[in-house]
Amino acid sequence: MARRKDPLPSSSSEKDYRINTSLSRGLAILKAFSPDNRPIGNAEIASRVGLPKATISRLTYTLTELGYLKYDEDIGRYSLGPAVLTLGYDVMAQMEIRDIARPYMQELANYADASIYLGAPNETEFIYVEACRTPGSMAIRLGVGSRIPMSTTGMGRAYLAALPDAEREALITQIAQGYGEDWPEVEAKMRREISQAQERGFALSHGDWVAEANSAGAVVRRADGGPVYALNVGGLRSVVTTERLEADLGPRVLGVAKQIEHFARGML
Repeated sequence: MARRKDPLPSSSSEKDYRINTSLSRGLAILKAFSPDNRPIGNAEIASRVGLPKATISRLTYTLTELGYLKYDEDIGRYSLGPAVLTLGYDVMAQMEIRDIARPYMQELANYADASIYLGAPNETEFIYVEACRTPGSMAIRLGVGSRIPMSTTGMGRAYLAALPDAEREALITQIAQGYGEDWPEVEAKMRREISQAQERGFALSHGDWVAEANSAGAVVRRADGGPVYALNVGGLRSVVTTERLEADLGPRVLGVAKQIEHFARGML
């Protein structure tokens, strides 16, 4: 499946003049890098964010000078620089929810021999804010700070299922902009899992994002019932099978979400 392209905030037909275009473009470039931080060149960045290569060249030079990107002269490509870490460090340090969630997540990770993640929604993606793994679950190397799509993951689909109808449809409209001709297939699978999640409390992904992996997700809700975080349990399809997710791990990740809600009461 083609990589989803996120539309730039400045692409709206009704331009908001309070938005700084250069800033929004610079942030879009930082988001263009995949979770493994594979080095990419200006042409690939331009394709991912939908801007001319000349514009990208000026912005990547600036971001490199500021330490947000690193440039490898031998291969002529960029990767994320250490200054990016400062953008989220203070927020992460203040997230007490991670301390509450960690023991319950690790208990499930040990039981399932799988990876368990806690994520926070950000536009059409989730960002991992906590990760618990076992040595046997390290085949898929994602960690805190990794971004995953809502439409094709258990975590994202569970979140969409928990939203009020109007809010969900508005977000789905935004998600659709990034898929082009792939959207009908993505939407059909997503809506099927959303419907299932509304009945059983957790949503599945059957290799829909990473072909070799399955996952189940459940939301952590505020006192008013609105979703605020989500959990994911997942791993290689040979170990974390669909049958295992449906019968065992899906209900268990939902149970972990309920435990976190209970002990985080007053914080969410």
